[in-house]
Amino acid sequence: MKTLTLHLLLTLAAVQAQGAPPHTVAVLSRAQGVYMEAFSAFQAAYGAEIPHYDLSRSRPSLPPGVRTVVAFGGKAAAWRYPAHVNVVYAMAPGLIIPPRGSARAVAVKVSLIPAMPRVLSRIKEIQPGLKRLTIFWTAPRYDALAQRAKADGAALGMTVTLRRVEGSEKLPGLLRGEMGEMDAFWLPPDPLLVTQDNLRTLREFSWGNGIPFYGATRGITREGAVASIGVTFRGVGETAAGLVRRLEAGETLPAVVHPGAEELTLNATAARHCGISIPGRLAGGAALLFP
Repeated sequence: MKTLTLHLLLTLAAVQAQGAPPHTVAVLSRAQGVYMEAFSAFQAAYGAEIPHYDLSRSRPSLPPGVRTVVAFGGKAAAWRYPAHVNVVYAMAPGLIIPPRGSARAVAVKVSLIPAMPRVLSRIKEIQPGLKRLTIFWTAPRYDALAQRAKADGAALGMTVTLRRVEGSEKLPGLLRGEMGEMDAFWLPPDPLLVTQDNLRTLREFSWGNGIPFYGATRGITREGAVASIGVTFRGVGETAAGLVRRLEAGETLPAVVHPGAEELTLNATAARHCGISIPGRLAGGAALLFP
């Protein structure tokens, strides 16, 4: 009798758990490609199947009881969620969600770049003689990052100059103005600056003048940067899972978290044009080496 009663209780508990509303859901700008890659890594690291919504197909309708939304992609991150819900968002370059409308809820961003001291250190490994680095960006949300990079660079014996590009038509003039004033330049994953036309301008200037440039994604490396120091989509998903677990444990989190794992990609042709000799140990450890 006791065994039967225990079995019934366990069965009832399982049924209730299956029917219980989820505390965490995911919203994807599009449920395919890199967004799905990051979400799949999130689920694996979180250790449970999480309901998800495809924003390209329908509006998310959050069930009662949801405490945290994990958003993958700019459109998903920018969606207007209830003020009492935590938002952990990723793959939304240039976007910072303002503080939530409730003291009980927070918004935490998973950055697409490692912490800047690490980025600058890696660039110095590739180009040891680097003393003067210029950062170009457009999106206002990168203002604070660029300012912090000045102090991070100084700690490495590097002078970091900041040049905000307020329009694509001004980019050639800004590049010419930095001639003789920079040993290299770096671009954040800024969708307003990193366009196909601008990348062509940057590549032609860099290769034509032997001034290396660096980025934060493998796409920038493919288009002509000597190297990019970024993060993988798997790493983004795993970091998001860790943040949700920390929220569930009641931890206080910063507004932006940089994934610990990084991805180095290199471009051999760009390096030759800029007179850079890539150390063998870096080439061997790179995730990708474009010819």
